[in-house]
Amino acid sequence: VRCGTLFDATGAPPLRNAVVVVRDGRIAGVGSADATAVLPGADTLDLGDRFVMPGLVDCHSHASIVPGQGDQLGQLCRGPVPQALAATRNLRADLAAGTTTMRIMGEEHFVDVDVREGIETGVITGPRLLVAGRGLAANNGHGRALTSYDGVDDVRRGARENLRRGANHVKIFVTGGVSSPGTTPTSSAYTREEIRAAVEEADRVGTYAAAHAHGGPGLRLAVQEGVGTIEHAALADDEDIALMIERRVWLICTFAIFMHPRGIEQGDGQRPAIMDKVHWARRVVAENFPRHLASGVRFACGTDSVHGCMPFELQTLVRLGVSPHNALLAGTRWGAEACRVDKDVGTLQVGKRADLIAVDGDPLKDVAALECVSLVMKDGVTYEGVWGRDQP
Repeated sequence: VRCGTLFDATGAPPLRNAVVVVRDGRIAGVGSADATAVLPGADTLDLGDRFVMPGLVDCHSHASIVPGQGDQLGQLCRGPVPQALAATRNLRADLAAGTTTMRIMGEEHFVDVDVREGIETGVITGPRLLVAGRGLAANNGHGRALTSYDGVDDVRRGARENLRRGANHVKIFVTGGVSSPGTTPTSSAYTREEIRAAVEEADRVGTYAAAHAHGGPGLRLAVQEGVGTIEHAALADDEDIALMIERRVWLICTFAIFMHPRGIEQGDGQRPAIMDKVHWARRVVAENFPRHLASGVRFACGTDSVHGCMPFELQTLVRLGVSPHNALLAGTRWGAEACRVDKDVGTLQVGKRADLIAVDGDPLKDVAALECVSLVMKDGVTYEGVWGRDQP
């Protein structure tokens, strides 16, 4: 792969006139065109007029949901066939926009497990998926769709069932949410002991728990009990962020869901109870996140089901004071580290999966160039001009 400019996300400066050598779906060589060996007769992909970088890592999404259609929990309550069909369309849009790895944060019917298998076997097209199975939600809490888990034993049972079905991590809805009326975004729906049970079950099999938590006592409980990532944190204060830094917990930013026109506002814009919380979250994020993102907390990004909108997430980071360079890292290497798959993806290095994207323009000069992804490669397979960028 001949690259006009190569951004490998390792920390090295961008390299002009570079080459990436791909063999059997993995990177076999990377560096300047003059110093990188290429086997005679190798097929050549000429991206000499484009900016090449690792595929994007979306750390938080749901395969079957489209927030712009409204009633996200109602969407989760559909049968498995409508869910799978919706996921097929949504994930194609994500891949087309440059996302090659995606962490799914809860689906009913274990649809995410089945869709992951469909992608791995080539039945459908989409990013590489890391799945949670059913999200652990309290009966009266945010995220409760068809199933709920109450009490320590029930939480353990839910976590174990997800892990038995092949989940990569455990997802627990700790606080209320922005997109559901009647729940408080900072209080906890779960006790300390229930959260600890979810963390223990994940630890027991060598993985981690991720907590939906916007701020306040619920977020602090989750961090104190050992979750690996905090999802959203839209209402986090300085004490919340300081605790996350102390415990080395990742902050997963999800801006599109409440800021993008195709997010909550499109689907639930006529519901005052929800839109009041959306406007509140926007004000708090605009005031606090420039400070949070500069604090030293480790952060990455996810679209939270606004499919194809990772470029928007990274543009929002820049608007909040993050440099374009660090925004690209948040969308690649840091996302892989947060999801614990950085041995395989996130940077363009020898031995890693051949996941890369080509961009028309230079996102280090103008991060909006990420909206112009013209080629996607996943595991050495290219996707170019095969589908339109249909928006769910």
